[in-house]
Amino acid sequence: MGTLRTCLCILIWVHGLIGGIESRRPWFPEPVPNVTVIVGNDALLTCVVQDLHSFKVAWVRVSTQTILSIHHQMVTENARITLSYNDHKTWFLHIRKVQETDRGWYMCQINTEPMTSQKGYLQVVVPPKVIEEESSIDLIVKEGSDMNLQCKAQGYPEPYIMWRREDGLDINYNGITVNVIDGEKLTIRKTSRLHMGSYLCVASNGVPPTKSKRINVTVHFPPMLMISNQLEGARNGVHSKLECHTEANPPSINYWTNERGDMIVSGTRFIDEKIRDGYVCKMILHIFNVSAEDFSSYRCVAVNALGETDGIIKLYEITTTVKSSSNEIVYEGENYKYSVNVTEVIDYLNGTTISATYDNFTSYVSSSPPLAHRHNIIMYILLLLLLSINVNLFNIIIV
Repeated sequence: MGTLRTCLCILIWVHGLIGGIESRRPWFPEPVPNVTVIVGNDALLTCVVQDLHSFKVAWVRVSTQTILSIHHQMVTENARITLSYNDHKTWFLHIRKVQETDRGWYMCQINTEPMTSQKGYLQVVVPPKVIEEESSIDLIVKEGSDMNLQCKAQGYPEPYIMWRREDGLDINYNGITVNVIDGEKLTIRKTSRLHMGSYLCVASNGVPPTKSKRINVTVHFPPMLMISNQLEGARNGVHSKLECHTEANPPSINYWTNERGDMIVSGTRFIDEKIRDGYVCKMILHIFNVSAEDFSSYRCVAVNALGETDGIIKLYEITTTVKSSSNEIVYEGENYKYSVNVTEVIDYLNGTTISATYDNFTSYVSSSPPLAHRHNIIMYILLLLLLSINVNLFNIIIV
């Protein structure tokens, strides 16, 4: 009877032990974290297990159902994938130099019955890259025609593409002023010279670094000429400048001709100066020590492969004249010239007109301040009056 009681107690204990073991099945205290890594970097997947006991842990590639490792042993032949663990509690799957083909789900499983498992996702992202062979190269377009640019890029996630000018200026996009334009294609209708410049195709997807491609756009157009002053005045002996402004692309050949059509070459009295800024050229013809023969018409000419244009500037002589009765004061060069003409004198004593003719006489006076000029003029008017009085006295004596 006592032996039977002992056997029953042992059976009850064993049943309880088995039940306790069953109640302590392995379990996961935390999920396998999803991991995002840039292609070429290393990835680490982590699986934490509690109460593993004699059970075993395995890593499996879900998409291909490939077993990568079983407990302490590697199964895969991929040398980039290795295993490590910590006290049979934390199991690490290492993937070196991650490739895009490594993207997907990875399962950590325990060989219980039924199987216990959980999985984490390895996201492999790829920085953007411009596809050169599918993108535009530097472009030459004629003014007034359409401009079409294209930019293709690859990466993961799919890159977002935008266009902007390298110099940061706004773009006249078919009548709308914008700073950036979205999309793989950039089409501008009726291109003008203002569209000329470098454009950047910028590809980004949130994965550094952002990539860009520079495309230079050149707009060709025939020469255009502008003259601010078609009449230029100068005095004898001074330095004079004639100016023309031209725009042309390809850059034009610019030169000056005289009234006879001869090309003016820089020398001691003439200097042909050109100041270029992009497609703009400022033409300056310097004329030193202007003389009478220089008062003429001058033609500025601009020529390129698409056309030719010209403009004419006339250089005239500047003189200053002040008239009083039949007398005149003329500014010539650096001097004032005073001319006095007396052709008739009226006899106010008897109301008759007595004709008397005198030769012109001229005086040159060096330039001086305005007050001195007025003083000289007054002196000559007084001289004229004295001459008139002498004529009257002479006629009275004769009578």
